[in-house]
Amino acid sequence: MDAKSDEILPNRCEVCEKPALHKCGGCHKVYYCDKKHQREHWKQHKSVCKPFKISEDAVLGRHLVATRAIKPGEIIIQEAPLIWGPSFNSIPICLGCGKAIDETCSKPCQRCGWPVCGDLCEKSPSHIPECRYTSQRGEKIAVKVFGVPHPIYKCITVLRCLYQKQFLPKVWKKLETLEHHWEEHKSTASYESDRVTIAEFIRRFFKLASIFSEEEIMKVHGSTVVNGHEVPLTEPFHVAIYSSASMLEHNCGPNCSKSFTSQGHILISAAKNIQAGDHLSICYSDPLWGTPSRRYFLHETKFFWCHCDRCEDPTEFGTNFSAIKCSKSCEGYLLPVTFTDLQNLPDWVCGKCGKTMSFYSVHDTLERIGRDLYDLDKSSIEDCKDFLKTHQEFLHENHYYCTEVRYTLCQLIGQRLLQLTSDEDLSLKLQHCTSLEKLLKIIAPAEKRALGLILFEKHVAVTEIARRAGLQKITDLEESKNILLEVVELLKNEPEVLPEGKICKQAVQKLKDIEALLQTDK
Repeated sequence: MDAKSDEILPNRCEVCEKPALHKCGGCHKVYYCDKKHQREHWKQHKSVCKPFKISEDAVLGRHLVATRAIKPGEIIIQEAPLIWGPSFNSIPICLGCGKAIDETCSKPCQRCGWPVCGDLCEKSPSHIPECRYTSQRGEKIAVKVFGVPHPIYKCITVLRCLYQKQFLPKVWKKLETLEHHWEEHKSTASYESDRVTIAEFIRRFFKLASIFSEEEIMKVHGSTVVNGHEVPLTEPFHVAIYSSASMLEHNCGPNCSKSFTSQGHILISAAKNIQAGDHLSICYSDPLWGTPSRRYFLHETKFFWCHCDRCEDPTEFGTNFSAIKCSKSCEGYLLPVTFTDLQNLPDWVCGKCGKTMSFYSVHDTLERIGRDLYDLDKSSIEDCKDFLKTHQEFLHENHYYCTEVRYTLCQLIGQRLLQLTSDEDLSLKLQHCTSLEKLLKIIAPAEKRALGLILFEKHVAVTEIARRAGLQKITDLEESKNILLEVVELLKNEPEVLPEGKICKQAVQKLKDIEALLQTDK
């Protein structure tokens, strides 16, 4: 091409360096002159083809920033764990696959004595660290109590990280860059207990005092707490640490959703439209907790106080998710001016009549209702309905206590025999599903599993109500179809080992049935 063409096409093909128009659809950073050269370069390019970059500043540390526009549902990160292991208070599990075991379905590893569920798991690469360290100490482990938290499992995930430091430097290089908040942890009430049950135990029991210091071990422990993700693919869940995903920052109204593949890979997808330059975020806590609970959890486990837009807005985007009813007949709701002032604990104020209620009075009221919720039989439809009837006198219908019970009711009603469910209960199910759908789309749009489940239950209610009314019109089928399409879109990344994955499979089949009926009507 001539010089003029070069001026028009300044971008160069990564393979032949000729002027190129075709941009990589993944990262939008590199160019190719044609599809052939793009395919040739993929093996080299795929490891760096990402729609984000790593940035760093004094406040956030390392974090991820979008390098291009990302559409809702688009996969941003998919990666295998660097390390996985039991949760901190785990019952005995197979250290090869992570599943719960007991004396009837496990055997001791021939080399180290740690219980595993079979020969395949005994030879699993995941089991090598604790197996090697235990064998070296000269005495096997003997686990004899099952089904309850076992203190010896507290050390496994940390031990597996330490093994990387000693024998696998490439993995360790990634692990050591992760935040551990060791200094902050030292000032907590749990530090001394953790030091004894983890650091001191590892050094003494595995005879590693000459290799790892207490400080080294406690920093690794801090990394597992701060960066660990609960992976629900096993029962009980296990904890995994990922490389890129550990740099996602927290937001109580995040722009990314988290899921897992059946192999335990983390899957991060866009929950909304993300623009180039936006920080990528997930929610480290349960977004269906109230603001004080979310913030306290984050401070206790991640060592920071959250000041995201949701935490700074007492109404939580207008949902009144934490509001209580005014005791006057003004039909107003009380909220504090802020949830983020930890020094003054401001009074709660009615937004309609101005009546105030002290922080301590509100706390006592919520603590009493919280105890009732703890004691509630959540397998009983009538008990759940009674809870709502009793406490909606004090709480906004969107209050997190009411939301938890309404979510449960949506699943309970019609769970056993849908045909025997009363019209009244079926109508109630639809009412709760519809209101929860609206609430979740405002307050937690990234919670795809929760929203997908509610929409599936809404489909069940809509379909059954139409059937009882004797309606099989195209409009009824189209409504069910549209709900199911949204369910599939929300749950398409969920593995079948999870309930949501099974629901997605059902939704796909029901969609096929509806399509067949629609074709028949035509």
